[in-house]
Amino acid sequence: MGELRRFDEGLPPEVVALAQALRDLFMGLGISTRRYAARRAYDSSTVSRFLGGRRPPPWEFVLNLLHDVAEERGTVPTEETIGMLRELHTTALQAGNSPVHKMQLLQRQLAEADQEARRAAMRERLLEDTLQDREHRIRDLQMRYRELQAASVQLPPEEGVTAPPGGPAEEHARLRTEIHDLQAELGRVRALHRQAEERCEQLERQLTETEKAAGQTEGIALPELLRSNAGDRPMMGDGASGAPGIRNHFEYVHGDINVIHDGWLVDEEYVESLTVRVVDEVTGHRGNGLLVDAETVVTVGHVLSAEEPGVPGPEVTVLSGERSVRAVPVESHTVDLRGFAYPVVVLRLSGALPFPERPLTVDLRPTTGSQLLVSAYSVDDRYSCLLDVKGRTGDSLRVSGEIADGLGGAPAFSSTGGLAGLLAMWDREKDRGHVLPASTLLALTTVNLST
Repeated sequence: MGELRRFDEGLPPEVVALAQALRDLFMGLGISTRRYAARRAYDSSTVSRFLGGRRPPPWEFVLNLLHDVAEERGTVPTEETIGMLRELHTTALQAGNSPVHKMQLLQRQLAEADQEARRAAMRERLLEDTLQDREHRIRDLQMRYRELQAASVQLPPEEGVTAPPGGPAEEHARLRTEIHDLQAELGRVRALHRQAEERCEQLERQLTETEKAAGQTEGIALPELLRSNAGDRPMMGDGASGAPGIRNHFEYVHGDINVIHDGWLVDEEYVESLTVRVVDEVTGHRGNGLLVDAETVVTVGHVLSAEEPGVPGPEVTVLSGERSVRAVPVESHTVDLRGFAYPVVVLRLSGALPFPERPLTVDLRPTTGSQLLVSAYSVDDRYSCLLDVKGRTGDSLRVSGEIADGLGGAPAFSSTGGLAGLLAMWDREKDRGHVLPASTLLALTTVNLST
């Protein structure tokens, strides 16, 4: 712990309380922050910020640290400890009093509410199956009882059949009681399931309102929102194009396609300046990525051929114009995309690439019916296209358009000039795909999500 400095003066006491609890846990590992960062694929400066109270950690980091310490001690985290840390995390985020902190809190609460809803749904299905089984058994019992009665009528009196003690009548009564209890329990579980679903809907509405509040003008400016933990670096290159407020016209969006759009606050040149190509020595072109700053790229996991979900892939080469640098994964955050565990990966570059002077912004709520601009690299060459937003499936945006092979990881920008997300899954034969929204980046820990 000697490498951790004193808490900064002026930190809210709630933030200090969480950071101190995390420090106390971390001491149980007996290793340095750099070693723990390597173990968990974090950036070491990010871990130091979490433990120093200079940045509230995501709930995932808190749980990971708790389970790592418990594993080191050969124990299992207790519900009391998890509850205590959850309360500290909640109050620390509330003390932060920023849209990003509020979004982190709502996202955690939504994940917990969703888990409760899924548990209630599983319990409901189990009770329904059990109740159905008991109803089948009581019908079978009634049928056997009627058969016994019919046999008793047909036989001579001395050979009549009588129900022995503890026979069908008692079993019938026992099943009736069990069915009554199951119906009552099923009613309670269904009520809990409804409450959990209503809680999820309420949190989703609050999260939507918070996202709108965070990006209510032209999006959230990203020099701070998505700045690398290495600190503010000088902007490089002269790739800036189109200041906010101008009206850009796309004369040629897809080579031979003449498309004109009024009111766009972004053009192909600007999108190109923030889009990089990812290649490796074996297969060549792997896909694309978003240049967050001069030394940081965000892309999607399949571009890096990660061996398993949530694990960063190997070192690759990143190309921007005539420049090429090596890049190493420093973080992988897994999101759910149509039932698949889909990684979003942060790459740290070995050298700086040209970065435009114009601030990067995000559009957190692209509307259905709007269009997104992509100007990236396909397998063969540079490729640009417009994607039509068809709607949402879960957290992802459904889009359609002339999607070419190799566009995976390409950043897509809306007409507001803000980043809408990264192209993830696609079906080229049907010209449709899915875009991971820009809000996915808020879960990354090795880029600065503070405002």
